[in-house]
Amino acid sequence: MAQKPFILPKDIPLSEYPGPEVFLSEGKRLVEEGEKRGIVMRVMGPLALHYYFPDQVDLYARLERLGERYFTDIDYAAYGKGRGKMRGFMKEMGYECDQETMVMSGKTRHIYYAGAVPMIDVFFDKLDYCHEVDYTGRLEKDPWSVPLSDILLQKLQIVEINDKDLKDIEYLFVTAELGSDDEHKINMDYIAQRFADDWGFWYTATQLNLPKVKEHCAQVPALTPEMRARVNDQADKLLARVEAEPKSKKWNKRAKKGASKIWYNEGFSDW
Repeated sequence: MAQKPFILPKDIPLSEYPGPEVFLSEGKRLVEEGEKRGIVMRVMGPLALHYYFPDQVDLYARLERLGERYFTDIDYAAYGKGRGKMRGFMKEMGYECDQETMVMSGKTRHIYYAGAVPMIDVFFDKLDYCHEVDYTGRLEKDPWSVPLSDILLQKLQIVEINDKDLKDIEYLFVTAELGSDDEHKINMDYIAQRFADDWGFWYTATQLNLPKVKEHCAQVPALTPEMRARVNDQADKLLARVEAEPKSKKWNKRAKKGASKIWYNEGFSDW
């Protein structure tokens, strides 16, 4: 049987496009079916925020973070030890594998399509764009999604951050609590320890993006004055916790060079 052509979500007519409920159901179905086969995978991105905060998705909609198609794909983080099973598993689940992506980045990323939802993106072991977000030992902390701390790190690692990513951070700060563990909280200790060994990531997150969040939230109509105050307070608390963490010799050595030398992975200015 000939392979179906890969059609980008934006090119699928709205009349044929699956509704948000299809994405929400499919995201959990693949996690559950993967578990049965020894494949550990967890949802990232907007879908994960809907799983974490089902009672507050109205705010997400009001932020106009998503377009008329609402969800465009499902992003997963998966352990590399399940990579060999992934292609067969996804075929069993009704999806085709994008051969071009497989050839170019099959060890780190797979793209699947033409199933219940238009596109599935699977990242193995880490997300490595401007800065690395490592999932080692992290994926079992929630039954469906990557931890909230990792969702935040995925946004804070973007050097040329845009409106939608700033809104994701603002939504996180409004809805999630800060804490010292991953039990439905943003784990500040984990983030502080991650930054304490990586000056570049620390710089992008604390010197560029968190100040932008505080400035940007004042211009978002969907956020009430109370919500804006909470965003600022959460950002300040996280910054204080990060600054309190003792920095490694590696961090201090790199800090001496500062931003005069490129501090992020070139070629990946956003995600």
